[in-house]
Amino acid sequence: MSTVNTAEELAQRAAEVGVLDHRDIQAVHGELGTHGVDLSTFTQALLRRNLLTQYQLERLTKGLKTGFFYGDYKVLYCVGAGTFARVFRAVHVKTKKIYAVKVLRHSKAGEAESFRREGELGQTLVHTNIVPIHEVFSKRDVHFIVMDFIEGRNLREFARVRRVFEPLEAAQIVVGVTAGLHYAFQQGVTHRDLKMSNVLVSSDGVAKLVDFGLAALESEGVGDAANKRTIEYAALERATGVDKDDTRSDIFFAGCMLYHMLSGQSPIPEGRERGKQMSKATFQEIQPILKIAPKVPPTFAKVVNKAIEFNPEKRYQTPAGMMTELKIAAKRLAEREKEGETKSELASDEGHDADGQPRRLMVVESNIKMQDLFRNLFKKHGFRVLVASDPERALDRFYSDPKTAQVVLFATAHLGRPALEAFNRFGKETGTRDIPALLILDEHQAEWCSNAELGDHRATLTMPFKQRELRRVVQCVLEGQPV
Repeated sequence: MSTVNTAEELAQRAAEVGVLDHRDIQAVHGELGTHGVDLSTFTQALLRRNLLTQYQLERLTKGLKTGFFYGDYKVLYCVGAGTFARVFRAVHVKTKKIYAVKVLRHSKAGEAESFRREGELGQTLVHTNIVPIHEVFSKRDVHFIVMDFIEGRNLREFARVRRVFEPLEAAQIVVGVTAGLHYAFQQGVTHRDLKMSNVLVSSDGVAKLVDFGLAALESEGVGDAANKRTIEYAALERATGVDKDDTRSDIFFAGCMLYHMLSGQSPIPEGRERGKQMSKATFQEIQPILKIAPKVPPTFAKVVNKAIEFNPEKRYQTPAGMMTELKIAAKRLAEREKEGETKSELASDEGHDADGQPRRLMVVESNIKMQDLFRNLFKKHGFRVLVASDPERALDRFYSDPKTAQVVLFATAHLGRPALEAFNRFGKETGTRDIPALLILDEHQAEWCSNAELGDHRATLTMPFKQRELRRVVQCVLEGQPV
């Protein structure tokens, strides 16, 4: 197909592939007041009304006819890509629920059977700390797995920004990881590809495991493929003489994960030569965590050291063993910290409602450092803070549950115009227009104030500003008072 040059051509292609119907197209023409609009105006209207995503638009303008749907799921955009598969955010065409759809690359068609079996095995695992799989499709040259879409980021992305985690936060995440591992262990399943990128951390801090199933792939060809994806596991198993489905290997890598979070560096070498470095000495000569990070609480160091023991017999023998000791270490640390706190735990209770309960405040911000700044500020003043890194996902949460939050902050510094557009839509939709909202603009975006839909419970604030000013404006929008 040729390049799209007119609005009419774009509408025709979108209708042909099924991402738009004629009612959608007519609605846009009605908004614009004419059919004779240029391509740019028509495109912006489609994006503004959320009828097309940038991903869909790019494929349409390239003349592509596939990649818009997988079964009953309409693709919105790509959220991740690996050697074997891509993961898309998609919406079910009937229920309108959001899912993650993992699609095997055409170049990896030879792995279709292992991909299908991995998905079917994952379907049998139902646990809070494991991402549920709802559907596995494998026919002809199309192979995909449908999972819950987790609002949040993977642990590797968090670690790149945070570098070092507070012990209690690290414990909460790894307790979730070991809880998921132990449930799978009870079902006779090991993970065998446990790494930080395979741990998703939801917006409310719950760790969820993905990509189970590699240990169950037994054929020679599949096993070879699995080993390419699990170099560290293969090397550890070879060095320690254990079977490939030994849960103590999962425990070792859970310990490496905790080590990394507490110290800020991986205990195992990383980089392009990593595969060549996977010798026996790699696992035997790991630096003690207290040598790398002397401030790690000794009880936490003890858990790490036992989990990454080279001798499998000296490690925890089940994930539950590691989880229990980590919980005890976290409880003791929390008690010590509580003893050292001042009598007043909160700087103020301005985040509480008339009944003394914390109000829910959502921050829509993609930058992790800014997320942390907002989270810490408002938690200190009594709010319960939720975080969304994508404006569309934030709106989806309110469509599912209008009581998700009692006030929302949309930040544009890193998200740009999508945050402004989401703020305006939030003020127009029937289910959300009465919820207080604040648009936070970067200083070079100050002129956007004129484009913002404002009201009694809706305001803008332009950076730079002091934390006290931000808190004051939030109180104003909550109370419907002039800013």
